[in-house]
Amino acid sequence: MPEPAPPQTEITISWGTILKILVAILLTWLAVELLPIGELVFVAILLALPLWRIVLWARRRGWPKWVGITICTVLLLAIVAILAGALIPTITGQIGALITKLPTVREELLKKLPESGPLRDSVNSLLESASFSDPGPLLKRFVAWGALALKSITQFLIILTLALYFLADGERIYQWLLAFLPKNHRRKMAIAAPEIADVVSQYMVGQLITSSISGVYSFIVLQLLHVPSAALLGVLAGVLDVLPVIGFFVSFIPAVALALTVSPLTAGLVTLLYIAYNVVENYFIVPKVYGNQLKLSTLTVLIACMAGGLVGGVIGAIVILPVIASYPIIERIWLQPHLEPDTVAKHEEIEEKEHPESQAAS
Repeated sequence: MPEPAPPQTEITISWGTILKILVAILLTWLAVELLPIGELVFVAILLALPLWRIVLWARRRGWPKWVGITICTVLLLAIVAILAGALIPTITGQIGALITKLPTVREELLKKLPESGPLRDSVNSLLESASFSDPGPLLKRFVAWGALALKSITQFLIILTLALYFLADGERIYQWLLAFLPKNHRRKMAIAAPEIADVVSQYMVGQLITSSISGVYSFIVLQLLHVPSAALLGVLAGVLDVLPVIGFFVSFIPAVALALTVSPLTAGLVTLLYIAYNVVENYFIVPKVYGNQLKLSTLTVLIACMAGGLVGGVIGAIVILPVIASYPIIERIWLQPHLEPDTVAKHEEIEEKEHPESQAAS
């Protein structure tokens, strides 16, 4: 008696399903290809939010919207003029001079160190790079970086232009996109959007202030102590100030190294003054400038910066903090129904204990 044929499984995929898969693949490919543009748009939105305060300030005085936008435009043009007319030529010249003097810098550093010991061995191993003995290839590479610098400047100008367009049409675009949401989510968005905008705006304004203070302070200290490339190191300190904790060490090391070429005393003074400013910034300037909007622990900042940098590079590390700081708003408005009943209350209680001054101010 013949054995029965084993049962066969047949999988049928409709043309509609195949079409949906192809559309999903196409959308994924478009998202990857358009990611650089998305980053520029996102940064432009972050820049437009604090500028929107100027527009609102003009409105409260009875002025038309275009007056506020004009003020913002003049402000951005002034920043571009300062960068193009003063900072960029100075920084470019100091970078070229520093690369040319790398062999001299190496010799000066080694002269100021003890004849032997772990410190000299460590510094000597760091200075064994071929660039310190023959900076020619590095100088040629620096000249070749002109194309990359031009691309970065172009992206910067695109961000400024997009930010101005968001100031002009942002409200209409927001209302247009809001119409896609269900009615219950529109109500939540109407509550959350202003709060999130305040947090992001507070961060952007605060970061601009702290970066400016850090850069100017570093430049003045280094200039008074006659440290080479003071303007370059000052700009480096201001730019890296956007990376909490990590940025301080990255800007501190080259400043001390170049100060050591002047004298050990100068290096010691730079070390003390940099550390003193870091303490003042963390415990006095930042709380005053940021207010109580960004209540992030140091551990949260480090993890957020590493995650943002891993996903989006430098831009990701910069923009991740205001996004993380907006989480309590999202939790309270959107996530609360899906959490334990006392989760939000417990989180607010923890924040109240950590930041009692915010409760007193409110």
